[in-house]
This record gives sequence, C-alpha cells and structure tokens, in this order.
Amino acid sequence: MSARLGMVFLAAGACCGLALPGCSGGGGVRGAPGVAATAGPESQDQWDYRRIRFAEAMRGLRIQDGLVRVDEAAAADLVRGLGVADSAPAVARGHALMGENDFTGATGEYRLAILADRDNARAYEGLGDALLGKRKDGDALAAYRTAAMLDPANADLRLKFAETINRSGDLAGWAAELGRIVAFAPEHGGAHARLAVARYYLGDLEGARAEVALAERFGGVVPPQLKAMIGE
Repeated sequence: MSARLGMVFLAAGACCGLALPGCSGGGGVRGAPGVAATAGPESQDQWDYRRIRFAEAMRGLRIQDGLVRVDEAAAADLVRGLGVADSAPAVARGHALMGENDFTGATGEYRLAILADRDNARAYEGLGDALLGKRKDGDALAAYRTAAMLDPANADLRLKFAETINRSGDLAGWAAELGRIVAFAPEHGGAHARLAVARYYLGDLEGARAEVALAERFGGVVPPQLKAMIGE
C-alpha cells in the first residue's frame, strides 16, 4: 500500500470513527475518545505511584488464557462482605470515574463489580474501556473477550471486542469477528462499514463492495475514500 493510500485511510478512520489498521482514531488517548494525551517528563516517583495504584486497582483479578479471571487468594479480603447487590453500584461508580478520565479508579470499581458478580458482562466491558484508557490494549482485549462470552448477542459490545483485535494488528481476526457480528446482527451498519475496510485491506474488493452496500443500506458511515478506492 502506498504512503498516500495509508494517509487517506487514516483520515477516513478519524472522521467516521473506524479503527483502521495502525490507526488509534482521532487525536486523543487510544480507546478514550476526546481525552487529550499528555506529554512531558515524568519523575520516577510519579511513575512508581501510578504503577502501584494501578496494581492495587487490579488486585483480585488476573489475565489468564486471554480472559479476565478472579485471583481467589488476592481477592479474599475484597470479596469478604460483598454480595451480588453490590455489583451495579460499583459499575455506576466506574462509569462516573470514566467520565472524569480516572481510568485507574474506574478499573478498581469494575474490579469490585466483577468480584461481586462474576457473570456481570457490563463490569467486564467497563473494565475493558478503562484498560483501553490506560493503553493496556492486551488486557482490554481479554476483558472484552470475557464480556462477549457472557453476552454474545450484544453487537455493540462485540464491536468493541473486534476493534480491540484490530488494535493488536490481527487483521484477519478483526475481519472474522466482524463477520460473526453481522451474521447475528445483519442490520448493524457500523459493523458492515468496518468489515468493508477489513475486506479491502485483505484484498477482497468484491467483498468490500458488498459490505459498503450493506453499510449504506443500514445507516453505516463509509469513508468516501474507501468507496473511491474500490470503484464505488
């Protein structure tokens, strides 16, 4: 692919919200649209504090076999006294902290929600959002995968999972997950629009054209540059 073509698709992804290969989407922190990335020197003490605070927020959870799992020993004191009824308020607190761009604080709240109710897909999804805000894409992928296993018919959740696969550079995996989404949610225009981009990058122009038609039929936003490239 030429450099010019790559720039065209980066611009298209930024304007329509598509996460294209190699594109974090917009100018903010990856996974946290509208959050400006900060730059500048950071002292060792600041780095240590942030690292320790995040480790505490994740205490009780571990990433294993591509999933988020509960670490029973590490969570013992946190679990004590928690009940399923505590899960929803913890998710709500996590959402509020996400609104303040406190991704570490949100991580801790979603962690508490998971410990209270290990089948709460919203808690794992929120954890994925927070981990993306922390630029921990691999851990976010595990959180979204776990959430998707618990709520497999949630197309918007599955789309987050697909876009995080794309962030990892797995183009074929991205296309495959998008294909699964449109199989059970055939009128999801956004998924068709992303699948059109994935098909193009995989060299399947006919498939890309078909997905463009479906995306436009169901209200998806297709980059005009993509349409030009595939001859639409």
